Amino acid sequence: MDETVIRETAKAPAPAPAPEPPVLVNAVKPEERLSEPVEDAIESAVQTLEKSFEAAMPAALAVNQKLVDIAQANMNAGLDLARDLAAAKSPMEAMRLGMNYWHDNAGLFQSQAEELWTLSAQFLTTANEPLRAHIRRS
Repeated sequence: MDETVIRETAKAPAPAPAPEPPVLVNAVKPEERLSEPVEDAIESAVQTLEKSFEAAMPAALAVNQKLVDIAQANMNAGLDLARDLAAAKSPMEAMRLGMNYWHDNAGLFQSQAEELWTLSAQFLTTANEPLRAHIRRS
């Protein structure tokens, strides 16, 4: 006998509704004012952040200027290599030019990275000083 088995497919359960966000019972209402010590602490923190941003601006500009200088120097070196490669008379001369380029510029790339690292460290120190002073006062 040929028996056919019919299976019932179970329906996927409906997704549970998303939970309601909690109600903040002790939230500050717009018409209420914070206590004076809290307002003073917030004002002091905001002033400290402003000082930190102001102190960081010259250092950030120096880092950005160094990045532009590095990019310009590397682009000029790459264009010089391209010009020399275009004038190469043989594949061996092109290989020699490429090897000379990497030999000459490997140290330059390392010194550029070190300069950028030093400037970045100065940037962080300059930007963090107002924050550190604020924490020492607290």
